[in-house]
Amino acid sequence: MTILIRALVQAQRTLRVGILIDRWQPSRGGAERALSQLAQHLEQRGHEVHAFSERGPHRDESAPGRLHLVRAGRLALTRGARERALDDAARAAAEAARCNVTIGVRHVRCVDLYWPHGGSHARSVAAWRAARAWRADVVAAGVGSTGDAVLDVAPRLYGRHRAFVQFERDLLDGGGARSVACVSELVARELGDDFPKSRARLTVVRNGIDLERFHPRSRLTSGARLCRTLGLEMGIPLIAFVARQPVLKGLPVLFAALARSSAEPWNLVVAGVDDAAGWLRRADSAGLDVRRVRVVREIDASALLSAADLCVLPTWRDTSGLVVLEALACGTPVITTTRAGECEVVSADVGSVLQPGDTSALTAAVSHWLARVRAQDVDREVVRARVADRGLAPWLDRIEALLLDLAR
Repeated sequence: MTILIRALVQAQRTLRVGILIDRWQPSRGGAERALSQLAQHLEQRGHEVHAFSERGPHRDESAPGRLHLVRAGRLALTRGARERALDDAARAAAEAARCNVTIGVRHVRCVDLYWPHGGSHARSVAAWRAARAWRADVVAAGVGSTGDAVLDVAPRLYGRHRAFVQFERDLLDGGGARSVACVSELVARELGDDFPKSRARLTVVRNGIDLERFHPRSRLTSGARLCRTLGLEMGIPLIAFVARQPVLKGLPVLFAALARSSAEPWNLVVAGVDDAAGWLRRADSAGLDVRRVRVVREIDASALLSAADLCVLPTWRDTSGLVVLEALACGTPVITTTRAGECEVVSADVGSVLQPGDTSALTAAVSHWLARVRAQDVDREVVRARVADRGLAPWLDRIEALLLDLAR
C-alpha cells in the first residue's frame, strides 16, 4: 500500500514540460544551452520534456527531450508576424501534447514560466547602439560619453524591435507570463522598471555553472595543453576574452586599452568570434602587435579560462554573466563592467568592475592585475571561493521548483 501511495504522489508531481523556442540547438550557447541543461535535469528527475521549435539540432549535435517541429505559415510576411505565428503554432502543439507547464525564453506572448536570459529588449538595442557608436579616439579626446548613461535611455524602435517589445509587454504588463525567472539582479531591475505590473511575478534565479569542469586544477592539464597548441610562451601573462558578440562585449575597447599597455608583457586569446582574420586586422589597426594575439572561433572555454591569468570582459551588456562566473570558478581574476549581470560577485580581491567604454579605467585595471600576476599575488582558491556555491544542481532545482508550483 505504501508503495502505491508513493507512486501516486510521484505521478502527481511528474511534469510534462513544453519548451517553446525558435531554435532547439544547444550548441548556440546562451539560453539554448541553459534550456538543454534544464531539460536533461528534468528528464533525470523523471519528468517528460517536449521541445516545440522551428529548427532542430545541427547534424553533429543532440538535444534532450522530444522534438516537435512547428511552422509559422506562408502568410507571415514580417518578422513580427512570423514570430507571432510561430508562437501560436508552438502553443497549440504544446496543448495538443497535453503539456501541463510551458517555458519560453524569447518571442512568446503567453507562457507559464518566462526565462528571459537577454533581459529587456529595448535595453539590449540601446547597448548595441552604444557599442557600435563607441570610438577610441573620441573617448581619448574627452568628447562624448564613455557609454554607461546612454544605456538607460529608451531608444526609438522600429520593425521587428517594436514587435519584440510588444511581446514583452504582453508577457509582463499584460500578464501573459504567470511567473518570470530572472537570471540576475540586473534583469529583475530592468524588467521591474520597464514593466512595473510584472514586479510581483519576478523571481531572481541566478545562473549556476559546472564547478567540476571549471576548476583551477585544469590549469596544469588542459590549460597547459591549450597554450602549447596555440604556441603561447609560458611565463607571459595570458589575458582571455570569450564572447560570441565581440563588439557588444567590448573587444574594441579592450584593444584600445591593450594598445596603451603595449610595453607590458602579455598575450591575448580572443575566443568564440567569427572572422578571425578581420579581428586580427582590427587589432593591428588599434596598435597591437598581432604576434601577441590569437583569435579562435571554437575553444574549450574551461581550458582557456584556467590557463588565463586574467579574464577581461569590458561588456556593454551581458545580462547573465556566465563567462564571469566560469572564470572565477577557474580561479582567474575578472575585469568587467557594471553592465555584466554578475558584476556584484566581482569584489576588489578577485577583480575590477568598471563603466563600459572607459578606456583609461580599463588600461589602469589591466596594468594593476598584470602587476599582481607577475608578483604572484593572486590566490586562485580565494578567487574560486567567490562562486563555490554556484553549482548546477541548486540552480536547476530552483527552476524545477518553479515549474512544479506552476503545474499544481
